[in-house]
Amino acid sequence: MDDPPRASSRDLAAVRHADDVALVAFDVDGTLVEHDKGEVVWQVLNRRYIGDSSVNAARFRDFLDGRISYAEWVALDVRGWMQGGATRQGIEHAIRQELRLVPHAARVVHDLARRGFVVAVVSGTLDIVLDVLFPDHPFAHVFTNRISFGDDGRISGWSATPYDMGGKADALRMLATKLGLPTHRVAFVGDHVNDCAAMSLVGCPIAYDPKHDDVRAVASRILPRGRLDLLLDVFPTCPRS
Repeated sequence: MDDPPRASSRDLAAVRHADDVALVAFDVDGTLVEHDKGEVVWQVLNRRYIGDSSVNAARFRDFLDGRISYAEWVALDVRGWMQGGATRQGIEHAIRQELRLVPHAARVVHDLARRGFVVAVVSGTLDIVLDVLFPDHPFAHVFTNRISFGDDGRISGWSATPYDMGGKADALRMLATKLGLPTHRVAFVGDHVNDCAAMSLVGCPIAYDPKHDDVRAVASRILPRGRLDLLLDVFPTCPRS
């Protein structure tokens, strides 16, 4: 009879770290929220109010090449929406019409919170996405881009998060320090390359429906699309104090 396969050192480390986790942080677009064609809220709103979602790819290249900062990238998008006549009502309608929570997302996050985990969001999404799709969320800490509206419903301001891309790791370091946790007691659930810095930092990096090989490479666990509920098997018990 063949010997059973041995767990790799990576598998064993993942089990150890999962047992030790106290904070579970999530990306939003592509991880907690999905679109039929894989778009994110920025693409949806650029298509609605600028008429062309392809500007996202061009502006991403400009950001990577250092021609614009992240804050300038956000400003270009939001100003385009303003020029296109965006209102809170219209943005909320677009979000409800094109985006949705991934299967099991609400149950998973609420169950983790009930089990005693600190749950958080560190994402390049817009705060209004959570406001519309997950208004009763239990997240104790939320790091996202923010947008505000005047009494007439039109956009009155915005704030670009410093905690996207590599900044996601900075947010997790700050949050871990605030909670008195070493980073090996942190889990991060993401799906794309802007999550890699955060996933590389934490003790339990988890990929949900990964969109890039770099995400698969850094993840200790991979959850297939539609099976975010498997996260409850990773963290079945209350974290230790």
